[in-house]
Amino acid sequence: MEISKCKNKKCQRPLPDSYKHKYCENCRNEHVKRIKDAGKAVAGVVVLVGAPVLAFVTKGKINPKK
Repeated sequence: MEISKCKNKKCQRPLPDSYKHKYCENCRNEHVKRIKDAGKAVAGVVVLVGAPVLAFVTKGKINPKK
């Protein structure tokens, strides 16, 4: 029986025998957090750039105050 370790070079935590993933739970959570943060940043840029472009394309005909 071989002891499996997390594939992350910095982590190397031992994993349980019946663990079905290559990375430990902590490394997997960190990876998901990075993906979520990147998605939030992309969404922020899209809103920041998209609003003026939409206003320019519609020539100011969309008025949310009405």
